[in-house]
Amino acid sequence: MPCSEMEDEESRHYRARLNHTFVLFAMAGLACFLLFDYFQVPDAWPTLWLGRFLLLGVCVLCVTLLRRQPRRPDDIALLGAVCANLYFCFGATMIQDAITLSLWNLSFSTSMLIAMPAWLVWGWRYQLVSSLPLILGYLPLFLWLSPLSLKDLAGAGGAYMVATMIMAPALAHARSSTFLRTVKLRRALEVRNAELSHMNQQLLTQQHELEYRANHDLLTSLPNRRCGLEFLDRTLAASLRERRCLSILFVDVDRLKYVNDTFGHPQGDRLIQLVAAGAAQAAGEEGMACRLGGDEFLVVLPGACDMASQQAVNQLMHHLEAQRLEEQIAFPVEVSIGRVTHDSVLQGEISVQDLIHIADDRMYRQKRAGRHAVVKGSNQQA
Repeated sequence: MPCSEMEDEESRHYRARLNHTFVLFAMAGLACFLLFDYFQVPDAWPTLWLGRFLLLGVCVLCVTLLRRQPRRPDDIALLGAVCANLYFCFGATMIQDAITLSLWNLSFSTSMLIAMPAWLVWGWRYQLVSSLPLILGYLPLFLWLSPLSLKDLAGAGGAYMVATMIMAPALAHARSSTFLRTVKLRRALEVRNAELSHMNQQLLTQQHELEYRANHDLLTSLPNRRCGLEFLDRTLAASLRERRCLSILFVDVDRLKYVNDTFGHPQGDRLIQLVAAGAAQAAGEEGMACRLGGDEFLVVLPGACDMASQQAVNQLMHHLEAQRLEEQIAFPVEVSIGRVTHDSVLQGEISVQDLIHIADDRMYRQKRAGRHAVVKGSNQQA
């Protein structure tokens, strides 16, 4: 099979591995038959051994080349196969016994019919080139050098040799065709899997985007009202169950309409983003800040007592003031905050709606008072 028919680098690497294994197998077979030469061909075993060792040297060269992952692994295996067939032709002429010749022909023909198609992935052209020494040289060399007659050759597996020369290319073609179809199907499967993986990744991305849009406010990137209220409901249930404190901050942006009308809606959006960033910072890692809608935000502080919630308010106000000074913002950055702390040990159960109602009421009381700090007094806890 010409090297141009190779599918890809992976296929060439696979061929090189198969050819490498086959050459090692051939080396083991050559070594094992040293005893055959010594006992069955006693008059010519030194010559046969010399040929076997030379052939082992060729195999070592082939193994060395194949271990370097060449681009033409079949050509290297073909070199070893041609040398082996030449050795087979010359070795057969030195055998003087018909039974020994039968064993010689049978072992070599069997390797061509079984071992080579099992390990090598050759097209019929390569197999035919490998068999040329047998086709062109075996019979002339036998008639020239062998003491046996054609009748002896016919009885010593000659018909089997002829059948081998015909069947080996056909077997090689079947094996190669199967390999090429397998490679083609594998490549098609890889392409299909890649397409499916890409489509799956796109679906996951779209799903994540939809989930994000369903749970977050696009302007501020904070969780939206639904997500925030669900978090508050879970946090309140856990606080009541574990008998811990819980604080919430109801934050309202002051003078947003004035900023929109005077400085433009982009600046109004910027004001909302500043407050959102401050609310997220005040919430910390365990809490959550969400945008309820419009100019209203909710900050949930799990486990926060009255003092901790006041610190969160101070942190929010400090952040807004620092950002106003750092960015030299021309529009007013002011908020009204309703703060509620619920102690489940002292106050028992309360609903989410009641908590938000109390916080909202305190926020509006502060807004009506015209102050921009949390409402102070003795009733901070719900």
